Amino acid sequence: MVFATAAVAFARRARRVGFNTLTTKMAKKGFYKGKGAINPGERTRVGAYKLVPWKRPDYIVPSGLATTSLRPYVERVVGGGK
Repeated sequence: MVFATAAVAFARRARRVGFNTLTTKMAKKGFYKGKGAINPGERTRVGAYKLVPWKRPDYIVPSGLATTSLRPYVERVVGGGK
């Protein structure tokens, strides 16, 4: 008898199509998902923190960047135009 009621309860469950990924708002208190970043090092046996070289970011700067007339940000008021 208990098995029959459990089977009916599972059969009537609505499919949750849009809830595939677990977010912090859907999980219990204390759940921390993070942003997918990796730590740049690891802890040693004595408790010190050692940086691992292959985990550090490697920035590739194009050649001639110092002599270009490009600026990093767009101005609020653009001169010229139509």
